[in-house]
Amino acid sequence: MKRIDLRAVRRLHVFTDLILVSAGWIAAYGLRHSLNDVLGYPINSFYWYLRALPLVALPWIASCWFFGIYGRDRISTGADQVQSLLRGVALGLLVVSSISFFVKELEFGRVVVLACAGFNLIFQGASRVVFHRIQERLRVSGDHDVSALIVGTGITAIRLLQKLQDHRETGYEVVGFLDDDYQPGCKDVANRPVLGTVESLREIALEQGVSEVFIADPSLGHTRMLLLVLDCEDLGITFRVVTNLFEVLTAGTPVDLVDDLPLVRLGRERLPRSYAPLKRAFDIVGALVGIVVTAPLILWCALRTIRTSPGPAFFAQERSGQNGRKFRMYKFRTMYADVDHYAVAPRDSSDDRITPYGRWLRGTSIDELPQLWNVLKGDMSLVGPRPEMPFITETYDDWQRRRLSVKPGITGLWQILGRKDLPMHENLQYDFYYIRNRSLSLDLSILIRTVGAVLSRRGAF
Repeated sequence: MKRIDLRAVRRLHVFTDLILVSAGWIAAYGLRHSLNDVLGYPINSFYWYLRALPLVALPWIASCWFFGIYGRDRISTGADQVQSLLRGVALGLLVVSSISFFVKELEFGRVVVLACAGFNLIFQGASRVVFHRIQERLRVSGDHDVSALIVGTGITAIRLLQKLQDHRETGYEVVGFLDDDYQPGCKDVANRPVLGTVESLREIALEQGVSEVFIADPSLGHTRMLLLVLDCEDLGITFRVVTNLFEVLTAGTPVDLVDDLPLVRLGRERLPRSYAPLKRAFDIVGALVGIVVTAPLILWCALRTIRTSPGPAFFAQERSGQNGRKFRMYKFRTMYADVDHYAVAPRDSSDDRITPYGRWLRGTSIDELPQLWNVLKGDMSLVGPRPEMPFITETYDDWQRRRLSVKPGITGLWQILGRKDLPMHENLQYDFYYIRNRSLSLDLSILIRTVGAVLSRRGAF
C-alpha cells in the first residue's frame, strides 16, 4: 500500500478550507438575501459578491495559515487549536472588513461579512477536527514517526517515554536516552538503549537522524539546556522540556500536553523565507524615515559637538557585525578627541573623558542617531544585539558567538529592559532570547518601547 504523505494531507486541508470559506461567503449572502423583507431593503446583486470571492477567500486562508491552523506540530492542546482558529477567523474578518472599507465599489453588507465569519468558524472548526483525526490515524500506523531522544534516565524520563508510547498519535519513535553517567555497554532503560552522554547530543542526533529532543533531567540546569539548544540550532531540532524543570524561564511560552504530562517547547520554528527580505525592507524604510525626521537634529548636534570641544563631530569605531564581519560604526563624538578609540567604555556619567555636551548626548541616546546610516548600508539593523568591539568578540566562547548570528542593532531587548545598567552576562541572555524569538512584530514592539526608555533616560548616561 502506498504511504500517504502528511504534507499532501495538509495541502488537502488547505484546499478544503478554501472551498468551505467560499461556501461560507455564499451562505452568508443567502442568509442576508432571505432577510430582505425583514430589514426592509434588498441586498446588492449576487454578481458583485461572486466577483469579490477571491478577495475574501484567499486572504482568509492566508490569515489562518499565519496563525498556525495548518501547522505540523504533533503535540498541541485542544485549547491551542481553538485559539489558533479564533485568531485566524478574527484576522480574516478584519481583512474582509478592510477590503470593504477601502474598495468602495464592492459595498459589502455588514450582515454578510459578520455572517461569513460565523459560518467559517463552524465550517473550519469541523474541518480542523476531521483533518486532525486523519493525521492522528496516519501517525498511529507508525509510517510517519519521527526519531526522538530523551535526555535523562530517571523517573521523569521513563514516565515521558511511557506517555509517548501510550499516545501513538503523537508519532514519536524514541531511539534512546542520554545520560551523564553513561558507560560503554550500559544496559537499556525501559527497553530503550542509553546511547551516550548529554555532551554527545549533537553527534548522536546526527547519527540517529533525530528531529526532536525531550529534556527530562532535573539536574541538567538552565545554562546547560541553553548550551544544548544553541549547539543543535543549525540542525533544525525542536527541544521540549518537562515544565516542572524549567518553570522560571518559561513564563508565557506555549505549553503542550502528552496526556497529563506538560511540556514546554524551546526556541521557535524556523524563520519563514520571507523574513529576511521583509526585515531588510523594514530596516530601510525605518532608517530613511528616521534620517528625514531627525535631519535638523542631526545637523544641529553635529555643529554643537564641533563648537563645544575640539575635534570632529562624528566618531567611527570598528565593530563586529553579523558572523563576525568587521564594519565601521558611527556615533556622535561624546568624549575628547585625544581619547583612545578602543579604550574601555565609560561606566557612568562622571567619567572625565566625556565632554560636557557629550554627557547630554549620551543621556538622551541621541549619540546613536548616526547609526541610521549603518542600517542603510546593511551593516546593522534597527533592532538586534548591540555590536561589540572585535577585541571583546575574539574572547567569546562558541556558544557566545551565537550572538553574532544576526545583524547588530541600534536598540534591542537589553536597552528597553535595563540598558547599560545590566552586566554583560545578563545582556547575553536577552540577546539569545531575541535571536530565538525574533520577528517583525517583536522588532516593532522593541522600537516603540525604546522611545519610552529614551524619554525616561533609564539606564543611559
